[in-house]
Parts: sequence; C-alpha cells; structure tokens
Amino acid sequence: MTLSAPAGFTSSDLVYEESFSGTTLDSDWHTYITSNAADGWPWNTNGSGGSTPGGPYNADYDMPSQVSVSDGTLNLTAIKQPISGVNQGGVTQTFPITSGAVSSYGNFEFNGGYLQISMKAPSGDGAWPGLWLMPGDGAGSSGDNFELDIQEGGFTGSGPADQNFSWHLHGPSGWVGDTIDSGINLTAGFHTYGINWVPGESITWYLDGKQMAQVTSAQVAIPDEPMQLMMNLGVANSNASGWHTALDGSTPSSMQMLVDEVQLYQKAGSGDTVTGANVTPSTTSSTQSPTTPTIQPAVTQVAASPATGVEHAGDAITMTVAFNKAVTVTGAPTLSLNDGGTASYVSGSGTSALTFRTTVASTDKDTSALAITGVNLPSGASIKDASGVAANLSGAVKTFSGLQIDPVLPAVTQATASPGTGTEHVGDTVTLTLGFNEAVKVSGTPTLSLNNGATATYVGGSGTSALNFRTTVASTDTNTSALAITGVNLTNGASIKDASGVAANLAGAVKTFSGLQIATSSTAPTTPTTPTTTTTPT
Repeated sequence: MTLSAPAGFTSSDLVYEESFSGTTLDSDWHTYITSNAADGWPWNTNGSGGSTPGGPYNADYDMPSQVSVSDGTLNLTAIKQPISGVNQGGVTQTFPITSGAVSSYGNFEFNGGYLQISMKAPSGDGAWPGLWLMPGDGAGSSGDNFELDIQEGGFTGSGPADQNFSWHLHGPSGWVGDTIDSGINLTAGFHTYGINWVPGESITWYLDGKQMAQVTSAQVAIPDEPMQLMMNLGVANSNASGWHTALDGSTPSSMQMLVDEVQLYQKAGSGDTVTGANVTPSTTSSTQSPTTPTIQPAVTQVAASPATGVEHAGDAITMTVAFNKAVTVTGAPTLSLNDGGTASYVSGSGTSALTFRTTVASTDKDTSALAITGVNLPSGASIKDASGVAANLSGAVKTFSGLQIDPVLPAVTQATASPGTGTEHVGDTVTLTLGFNEAVKVSGTPTLSLNNGATATYVGGSGTSALNFRTTVASTDTNTSALAITGVNLTNGASIKDASGVAANLAGAVKTFSGLQIATSSTAPTTPTTPTTTTTPT
C-alpha cells in the first residue's frame, strides 16, 4: 500500500521510501540483525549467515532463507524447524524456530523525522514481531547506547496479545515503555506504526495516525545520533511467560510478518539527517519551520511518604505525583487505592508535582503493598498544562512495595478462664483463652504470668482469633482468692502477630478472674463437727 503523509508533513517532506518492489531485497538491507557495537557484523552468528538476539527468551534463530520479497511485500517467516545457532553467551545451542530478520545498518540511517511502517503482524503464541531502531554506523563509537522499540508484538497486558501495542525506549538514563490495548486486532490486516522523533528532545509513538505515547528529555535521555532500522520476527520461549505469549503446541508451524511500506519524512531546515535517502525533494518542498510535536503533560513518577512500613487506622499517607512539565489543577481530583480508600488532592497546582493525601480508615482493606489503581476526575475536575492540554495520567498507576495497610491493629479483646469459678487445688488444670480482634499467628512459646506465682503456657490456636494457654496448680503456688493474669511473656523469639506481621497489642490480656480461687493445701477443707446435744441431768 502507499502511505499518506502523516499529520504535520506533506509529500514534499518525504526523503526515504521502501515499497519492496520486485522479487529480491534491495541493497539497503542485510538479512541479519546487527548494531553499532557489533560493527555491522551479525549478532551471534553461526557462520552461515544467521543471527539472533540469543537471549534467554528467544526461541528463534534468524536465517536469510526466511526473508523474501514478492508482490510489493517483505515477508519474514518463522517456521518450526530446529536449527543450530549461537546464543547471547556465545554457546552453540539448538533453537526450535528458524525465522527471518532485516537491518539497514550502514545503508539507511537517520537522525530525526517521522518514520512510518505498514505491517501486518503475525498471529500465534510466541509471535514477537519487532520494529526497532539502534545506533547505526554513523553514530561513530557510541556503541549500543539506545534501543527504540516502535512496536513489539505479543506482549500480554490489559487486552488480548493480538491487540497490544508495546513501545519502549532504552537508554543510558534508564528505560520507559508500556503495553497498551489498542482495541484493534493488529494481526487481521496492515496497520501503520510510526514515530515522530525530535533528536535530543522527544519521541512520539503513533498507531494508524493516533498518538499512543510520548516521552521527553525531562523523563529520559532522547537519542541524537544516526539510527538504523531493524525488522524481525522473533518467537518467545516459555521463559517469557507472564509478560509475553510463549511458543507452545498451539503455535502455528509457520507464521508470517508482512511489511509493505517504509517511509521517512523530514522537514527542510529541521537539522534532521538521513543516509541513504532515495527520494529527491520536490522543487516545492516545504520550507516552513519544522513542526515540533505538542509535548503532552504526563506523569513521570510517583512517590509515597512514608514509603515503607505498616500503616494503621488514623495514619496519614502523602502521595506525590510528578509530571514532565507544570500542570494546573481544577476541581478536586482523587487517586483510587487498592485498599478501597482514596487519596484527595491537596496542593501543587502550577508546579510539576501534585500532592495527594489519604488517611487509613478502619474500613479499609488489609494489603501487603498499597497501590494507586487510577486517577479520578469528577465532574469539572481536570489536570492540564498551561496550553490547556490534558495530562496523560496513566503513569500514576503504581504499587508501593513494602508499604502495607493494616487498618486494625491486632489486640486482645477478652480473656476467659475455664473453669471460670470455684477453688482449684494442686494438680488441677486451668485453661486461659485470649480472644483477639483478628486472626493471629504464634511463633515460639509465649507464656502468661499469674498472680499465684505460676505461669500458663501456650498450647494452641495459632492462625485463629483465640489462643489457649494452660497452667496446672502446683504445691509451690501461692494461695489467691481471685486468680489473675498479670502479663504476657514473649521470650526466646516468641511472638504473636497478624498475617501482615504486625505485633499484637497484648495489654488486654491482664485480667482478674473473680471467684476463681487457688488453694494449694493438699487436704480438703474440714467440715466442722456438729456439737453434741447437752444431756439434761435427771
């Protein structure tokens, strides 16, 4: 298909076009993966023209035989055919999939502009089609300091894998990326994947002309060096399960990745460069100033204070949401939290950091890691930049590992004795039960101190809300008219905690059991003898 000029560009800005005419691949392309660090040589070559990323997730090894051109289409075909290749560690191994890849290293390289590619993605578990850029020969001695993924298919996420659009930028200052449900089956037909790259400033990703993502130099370093284009049909193995579909018995014996158009647009006077340009600029070429993409305000990071620990009912948590530029707040935005609570907007309008606050309520749910699950903009609320562009709030979703919510502090709510009344003698057993407001777990052997000088030893109940202790009256115990628990002893590493690891408040265990006497005499009380009736003298 012939692609139309993207928004902001005209046909006169076209500087490179590949339509894959004929039946052979033209000289712009190598049939292997390479990079600046590899100095143009195939990655992990087997000596027969093959290459592969060769990492722990790759089931494929790429061979020239799996690259073909026909009917105006580049065809990269992955087949279930084992092949001997070399992995990332330099070790020869058998890969279960033979596939294909192309790269434009040293031929077609560019620094900036709008690149768009028309591709029909393959369908099948494990299919991992990639459109990506890495430093080219023109980048000098940069090495492989950047990787720009225009699209990586097959990632799992919020939607079906065949619908997911996955973008990434890896660089010296870290990486950013996301998997987005496009709502479209990308394997059912051709779709246009694009980037608008302003060197050193920003990169904006597009799918069929719709903006999908954007990063700026305020978030991570943006490449400013010639990059080459690579297109490959990878296949993920079972190590990728959990974040990508994986090769299995249902994977088709043959899968095809089809590309029928590659175009690069650059504005005259923009400073963007290209090696291998094959389109002569029109005499009516646009001379207007290059269009810089609108930088959409977006969340770049989120922090919580406190960042770790266990928070209970009444505790306040402050959350700071940082943006790539100053934003203005209207109304009262809130953050939804996974404990069932919300964090309310507090301050920060007009700056690049907004503050929200939540107070843990007794009705909130226990959670081992508090998380922001979304941003709420009730009627009239908004977060926008000075130009009125609404902020991209997807980056606010975050889990704070190590920040637990345990609204109810585990505590003793009652103490009972069995028997509850009477007089206990040497050898008699008394069971004392501590009731808690939630289930607790016991480690070690806690004991209870008693006012008769004895102790009651823990005997059972861990994992429930009632713990049992037992004491047997000894001859050395002190007589008492009312047995009492005077304290709880946690020695030698013993503990009583809830499921979140919060230690229980044991103050409620102290109790006097009125009517429960302890008598250590071994002889039962003697009943007084009834006096003899006086005999009246006769």
